[in-house]
Amino acid sequence: MTETDAVTLHDYLRVVRRRKWVVVQAALLLPLAAIAFSLHQQRLYEASADVLLNSENLAATVPGTPLPGLSQEPERITQTQARVARAPEVVRGVLRRVSGTGLTVTDFLADSSVSSSPASDILNFAVTSSDPALTKQLANAYAQAYSAYRQQLYTGSIQSALADVERRLQELDRAGASLDGTGAASLGALTRYGSLYTSLVDRQQTLQSMQALQPSVASVLRQADGTVLTQPKTLRNGGLGLVVGLVLGLGLVFLWEALETRARTAEEVSARLGGLPLLGRLPKPPKRLRRAEKLVMLEEPASVRAEGFRMLRANLDFMMLDRDVRTIMVTSALQQEGKSTTVANLAVAFARAGKRVVLVDLDLRRPVLARFFDLEGPGLTQVALGNVPLEEALTQIVISDQPALRRRLALRRGGNGKGNLTRELLGLLEVLPSGPVPPDPGEFVSSPALVKIWRALRERADVVLVDAPAALNVGDAVALSSRVDGIVVVARPKILRRQTLAELNRLLAMVRTPVLGFVATGEVEGEGGSYAAGVASHGYQSRAFDAVGASSGGPARTSYS
Repeated sequence: MTETDAVTLHDYLRVVRRRKWVVVQAALLLPLAAIAFSLHQQRLYEASADVLLNSENLAATVPGTPLPGLSQEPERITQTQARVARAPEVVRGVLRRVSGTGLTVTDFLADSSVSSSPASDILNFAVTSSDPALTKQLANAYAQAYSAYRQQLYTGSIQSALADVERRLQELDRAGASLDGTGAASLGALTRYGSLYTSLVDRQQTLQSMQALQPSVASVLRQADGTVLTQPKTLRNGGLGLVVGLVLGLGLVFLWEALETRARTAEEVSARLGGLPLLGRLPKPPKRLRRAEKLVMLEEPASVRAEGFRMLRANLDFMMLDRDVRTIMVTSALQQEGKSTTVANLAVAFARAGKRVVLVDLDLRRPVLARFFDLEGPGLTQVALGNVPLEEALTQIVISDQPALRRRLALRRGGNGKGNLTRELLGLLEVLPSGPVPPDPGEFVSSPALVKIWRALRERADVVLVDAPAALNVGDAVALSSRVDGIVVVARPKILRRQTLAELNRLLAMVRTPVLGFVATGEVEGEGGSYAAGVASHGYQSRAFDAVGASSGGPARTSYS
C-alpha cells in the first residue's frame, strides 16, 4: 500500500489480523484485572426510602404569616428541601434514632444522598453501608428524621404566628382599658378598634385550629424494605473491562502500525515497488543447513521448502515465455536477505528441470557461492585477466538423488557422464565462482573483459543466473543491469524498511533492464504456500533425465554433490 492509496476496510482488517494477539491479550487481561479488582473490593449495600412533600401554604391560609423560604415554584421547593435534608441537625436526628453505629455527621453524609425529581414532590433518601441490616435501618431513620425535622419547622411557624396574634390582642386590651379610663375616644376610633380586635380574634382561632389539627408537611411514602448490592459489580466490571480491552487493543494495533517503519507483508513490498509481481515465497532454511552452508534443493529436494523453489522456477519460466531472457541478475536491497541462497537453489531447480544452467558469482564484495558447492580453484576474475580459460574455471555440478551414484561419479573424475549413468541423472549445472576479489570491484564489473565472458556464457547455457551485490550498498548491481536480460529482486518483508523500499523502487525505475519480479524470503511456512505443502504430501518431485545430454560440454574438472 503506497502513501497515496485509499485505505479500505480490508486494509484495516489485515492490520488487525497481523497483530491479532495484541487485541486478544488486551481483551483478556483487562477483564481479568477488572474481575480481580472487583473480588478484592469491600461489599457495599444500598437501601432507599421516599418522602412525600405536602404543599401546605400557611401564608395563604393565614394572611401575613411568614414561612421559611421565598419561592413557591415546585422544582425549586424540592431542590431546596433536598438541601435542607443534608443539614447537620437532620443527620444528628438519624444518629439518635440508630445508636451504636460509630458514625459521625461527616461519615454519614459521605455514605448517604438525597435526590429530588423535577416531575414529582418526592425526595429519595439513600444510604450505603457494608452491613445490609444497618443500611436498611439507617435509610428508614433518615427519612423519618427529615419528616420530623420538617414538621418541627412547620409547627414552629404556627406557634410563632399564634404568639404574634396573642401579643397584638394584649396590646389592644391595654389600649381599650386606657380609653375606658379617660373616656376621650371618638366614635371612629372605637369602631376601628373593634374591627381590628375582631380580626385578630378570628386569626387566633384559625391558628389554634391548625395547631390542633397538625397537618403533615412531609410524610414517609415508602420505607426501605431491602438492600441492593452496589459494590462490587463483578459482571459489569468484567464487561466494561472487555470493551475497554478491545478498544485499547485496537488502538495499540493501529498506533503500532502508524509507528511501524518496516514492510510487514509481501503484498506491501509489491505495492511499494510499483506493483512488482511476486514470483514466490520462500521460508527460511533449516538451522542445520544454514550452519553447514548447504542448499535445500540438494539436501532436501522433496521437502516443502524445495517445492517453493520449484514454484519460483515455474513462475520465471512463464515470465520468460515470450521474451528473449537468458541472463538473469538476482539482487536485493540490502545484505542478509537470502539473495545468494535463493539464486543457488534456483539454479539447482532449473538444472533439475533439464535446463542448461550456469551460475555466476558476481558478488565480489561478499562471494559465498563457492562455499555452497565446496569449490576450490580458479574463478571469474582469473578468466577476465586471461590467466585461466573459461572452461577450466567452470565447475560442473551433477544433480542426483542417489548418494551411491555420486560416489561412482566421483571415482570417474573427469568423465563426461554419458552411457548408462545418463538415465540416473536429474540434471547438471555449471558454477563459475568469483575467484580472487579484485582491488576495485566496481571497475571490474564494467570492464570489457567481462563482456566477452558474458557472451560466451549466454551461448553456452539456456539460463545464466548471476548473484549480484546488494543494490543499495554499492553501484555494482546498477552497472551489471545493462549486461543482463532481466532482474529478480530478493526481499525479506519483515526486515526491510519502507524508506529502503522507496529508495530501491527509485533505483529500479532508473535501469532499462526489465525487472521480472521479486521473491519474498523468510516467510512463515504455509503462508501463501498451501499448494506446495499439498504437493509435497503426495510425494511429487520434478525430474528431468535429459539434463546431462543437454549440458555435456566436457568440462576440465567436475565436482559432484
